[in-house]
Amino acid sequence: MDHGRMAGWFAGPKAENGEWFGNIVSNILVDYYAWRKNYFPEDTVIVRSKERRGAESFRDDFEDKLMELLSRLKADYPFQSPRYAAHMVAEQALPAIAGYFAAMLYNTNNVSNDAAPVTVKLELEACRLISHMLGYGEGNWSHLTSGGTIANLEALWVARTVKYLPLVTRDMRDHLSLPTIEGSTESLLLASPMKALDDFVACFEEIGDSGRAIAAYLGSPHNVAVVGAGAIERQLGRHPILIVPETAHYCFDKAIDLLGIGRASLRKVPVDSNFRMRVDALEQQLCEADTRNEDVIAVVAVVGTTEEGGVDPVDQILELRDNREASGKSSFWIHADAAYGGYLRTLTTPTRMGLGHPTSMVKVGGQIREISLSLPERGACNALERLGECDSITIDPHKLGYVPYPAGAIAFKTNLVKPIARQSAPYIEEAPGGVDAECGSEAIGVYILEGSKPGAAAAAVWLSHTLIPLDTSGHGKLVQQTVRNACELQALLENYPEWTGLDGVSAVCLCPPGSNIVCYAFRPAVATTLSELNDFNRRIYEKFSGSESLNRRVYDQQFFVSRTTLSPRQYRIEGVAPFLARLGVSPEEFEQQGVFLLRSVLMNPWYDAAKQKGKYYLSELVGKLFEEAHQQATSL
Repeated sequence: MDHGRMAGWFAGPKAENGEWFGNIVSNILVDYYAWRKNYFPEDTVIVRSKERRGAESFRDDFEDKLMELLSRLKADYPFQSPRYAAHMVAEQALPAIAGYFAAMLYNTNNVSNDAAPVTVKLELEACRLISHMLGYGEGNWSHLTSGGTIANLEALWVARTVKYLPLVTRDMRDHLSLPTIEGSTESLLLASPMKALDDFVACFEEIGDSGRAIAAYLGSPHNVAVVGAGAIERQLGRHPILIVPETAHYCFDKAIDLLGIGRASLRKVPVDSNFRMRVDALEQQLCEADTRNEDVIAVVAVVGTTEEGGVDPVDQILELRDNREASGKSSFWIHADAAYGGYLRTLTTPTRMGLGHPTSMVKVGGQIREISLSLPERGACNALERLGECDSITIDPHKLGYVPYPAGAIAFKTNLVKPIARQSAPYIEEAPGGVDAECGSEAIGVYILEGSKPGAAAAAVWLSHTLIPLDTSGHGKLVQQTVRNACELQALLENYPEWTGLDGVSAVCLCPPGSNIVCYAFRPAVATTLSELNDFNRRIYEKFSGSESLNRRVYDQQFFVSRTTLSPRQYRIEGVAPFLARLGVSPEEFEQQGVFLLRSVLMNPWYDAAKQKGKYYLSELVGKLFEEAHQQATSL
């Protein structure tokens, strides 16, 4: 990787770019206050010198409290350091920080051109870059959100409406005296999302009177946004469901609750031993839904699972939908929750760059050696390349986009969803127009769930993504290195005892990395129950977590890892059985309490550059982990 080029992207673990970037921040402030001074310079000065001198007491209090705040912030975790390998946070890109800081001073609310004349445009430009990276062509609709939870909720909000849109369109055509749509209610509900939207738009084109068409749309007894999911269910005698993999984020439980469908309507598809959705099990669930008169609101594929970093086989899910449509079975909306893993697609655009040579250099026992890496198989790239065929995609710039919080995004394949998402807000937008006007509108606020969101986030995403290309020439190189780092950590964990000649403790990884996350557990050589094993790993975690119970300063903490639990409430035994066997845990024990796991997210961009300076952080991390594991083993 070209570390010289990347050296300018971030502040650096030791704030190597701090002085230079400090001058940039200072220039931003100077420029902003010059803007204030030059707006009607003839206006009188309101806060005069005498009044400013009278505020000295407040200024003293201000500086003292600020000093207290700065001191308290020193107890935060060093996300910028290669020693931090815990949660989904790392360095922030300097362009993103500068963009956020600059636009934050103007304090715009990015829901309307009236409230944010500049940053709304920046958001739309930034989202065009993101949607292009995801594989969407012209005519898509995307915008920023506060994060993946809101983005996922919005996707399902739209998917729920689209599911019943064929019935709404039939009602509209009857009301408007247009040629009716032939077919039963059941046959209409088989329609693909794009056909449902196209047929809906045709009503507006045929009637030529947007006012009448809108009234007919709102008056349809099948308009779920107006009458509610319960009313639709009572009318049709059918029940809506949402299908997700076992690895799905807990926000989908919240989303289906908020949509009024109910958490009992969430169907979870088993995953394989690499924690990717099993498409054969998905097909079975879809067939069962057909026989039960259940309406599939959407099927969610996870691209970058929160716990394991796995990538669901999006390509195979798309093929399954194509096959069902060809055989006359019901279609379904496909939503990709790529909140974490969406930026992995920079590995494949414009063409696949691969993950490099399947070896790496590590330092174990004072000796530098070359090791083999189990790089993710090609299936992940197959899935990523077809991501743009999904109906909607969630992605979080504030994760692998290296942008400050809050910055999520939702992207829709077509802007035809905008008319059905539109809300009435006369103080920020004119009255609704026809479909063409809505699809071409550059407004944001009337089409989204949030009523307020920072223009600063838009500026951060825009400046970062215009300077660091979202392809294999820029961001892809960074992401590639994070995946390789995860594979290196896995190899170190699993081979460290053999390489060092130490015995008594082994590390068992949950599965090969699907991206840049590694989950693992340590096992002492002496026989132990799962309860004891969980306590054993929990004690190791506490030494690497900055736990307040240990009363340690952050400056005393050499390395950080996170933790998670492999829960029997979430995962069926079939998917986790290979891991349990390697760990020496029986299925019965797992069903009773689950497995406590250590977890490392390898987002930090500096591991490879540090090696070139003679510092092998991952090797040192593994050494410290095993050292602690051996100490804990002596107490068993």
